Order: sequence, then structure tokens, then C-alpha cells
Amino acid sequence: MKRLIFRLSSLGDVILAQSALVPAFEGETHWVVAREFEALLSGHPKIARVWTFDRSANGGLGAWLRLLSELRRQGYDEVLDLHSTLRTRIARATFAAFSRRTRWRTLSKQRGRRIGYELFKRFWPRALRPTTYSSRCARIAGGYGNERPDLRWLAAGNVRASSSGKRIALVPSSAWPGKEWPAERFSEWVSERSKKREGDTFLLLGTDRDETALELAALLERDRIGFENGIGRYGLGELARVLAGCDLAVGADTGLLHLSESVGTPVVAVYGPTRSDFGFGPLDERSRAVETSLWCSPCSKDG
Repeated sequence: MKRLIFRLSSLGDVILAQSALVPAFEGETHWVVAREFEALLSGHPKIARVWTFDRSANGGLGAWLRLLSELRRQGYDEVLDLHSTLRTRIARATFAAFSRRTRWRTLSKQRGRRIGYELFKRFWPRALRPTTYSSRCARIAGGYGNERPDLRWLAAGNVRASSSGKRIALVPSSAWPGKEWPAERFSEWVSERSKKREGDTFLLLGTDRDETALELAALLERDRIGFENGIGRYGLGELARVLAGCDLAVGADTGLLHLSESVGTPVVAVYGPTRSDFGFGPLDERSRAVETSLWCSPCSKDG
């Protein structure tokens, strides 16, 4: 058996989709992913080959069709479409036109469940709310739905340092600004925590473009609160090892919290316009979701 998985982006989804690799599969697995997330898959013990696609200006329809042409020649018995976008619909049509032997499975986006929850808020029955994305990916791959993404292979050999306090990663930024807890609130929490737990250390994570992370760094420096500035210092593979060395990650509804859980570090996720039961909440039993009573929540999928 030879299986191909499509999940190109985004950060959190590529991580959660790896629950599809947990169920036993007697065969060879390939994965198609956007080039910027290749580090999350290359070297995975259950992936024989990672195919990357450049979504930049040079990665248009022509480049996608050329990649599909090469994929068709691989002779896949099964394709798992965990993305369900226009690109993967084109891929399915292309495969069908040239080969009838490939079995194709597409993951439902559960739009009805999501829209119903957005419209009726907390009055929407729990049984009709979106199921977790991770469990759906596991089931479509033949699992039971309780499988969880495991990226501890990225942090192999990493040893968590022992100390009197906890090492806490701060992840204040999200790809969607509406999901972010204000930097001032993060600063207040860190200040209170550092007073109560003097042995705790803080590591601030984000990219050079994450405005909330940069603002939080400035606030912590202004208030002379000790922290390690990790903004812009790490690639995705390095971030996995760094998070594996922490005791806890605290942040907004963002992909790095999923990465933290996948390497064994629990999280505290702060939710405002989105909710933890929207399909992408924490999975680790040690993790916690902190939610506001914002009237419109869940306001939208992206906050």
C-alpha cells in the first residue's frame, strides 16, 4: 500500500493533522505540505517522503499542475485530503482523469456545525458543535479518534532542565490579531507570577513581525521584569526543541500551542472571540483553556 496525504498549511493544522500518522498503516506514506512547514514533517519516522509546494508568486496553477503530474506517477493506492481546498479539488480531478485505482478520502470541514455554533452561540447543542480536527484526521486514517499528534521526534535527546521554578514559554501572537490577548494583560500576569513564584523563568516567543510579541517585550523591559527574548531566533524545528524544554506554554489561540502539546509540554490557552470547543482546543489533559464571556463568542472561525 502507498498513501499520500495533502495538508499544506497552516501551522496549527499541519501539526494537528499528524494524528493521521498514529494509526497503524502497513505501507508507505508520503505528505504534501507548503514549503514553509517542511521542517515539521521531514525526518518523521512514519513518512517516507515529503513533497513541498512553494505558495509564493512562483507557485501558481502551473507549478501545482506540474507537481500533480509527478505525484500521479507515484502510483498511490490511497489519498487522504485533510485540507479540502481548491488546490486539492484540482488534484482529485486530475488523479481521476488519469487513474481509477486511487481511492480518495476527503475530510469534512463541518461547515454546518461551525456556522450553527457561530449563529446560535452557547445555545447551540454541544452534540452539534464541531468535533476536534485532530480526532477527525485520525479517524479518516483508520484510527479511533483518540489519537494525538506526536512530534516528540523533533525534540529527541532534549532534556528538560531541573530548577526550583518553572520555565514558561510566552506565546502572545497569532496569525489572526482578533485572537490575541492584549500585551498589557500578558505583562500584568507575568508581573504577578514573577512576584509569587520567584524561581520561574520566562521565554518570549514569536517572529520579527509579531506586533503583540514585540509590544510585550517592550513592556517587560520597561517594567524591568526578567525574561529571555526568543523573538525571531528559532526555526520551526528549533522551536519544537525549545518548547520541549519548557514546563508550560501560555498564549493565545495559535499554532505554537499545538506544537507545545505535541512535544509533551502542557499549555494554558487564552480564548476571547474563539472558543476551545470550536475544534482546535487543547488536547493534553494537563492543559487548560481560559475563556472570556464575550457576548459574540464564537464570533468567527478566525476570531
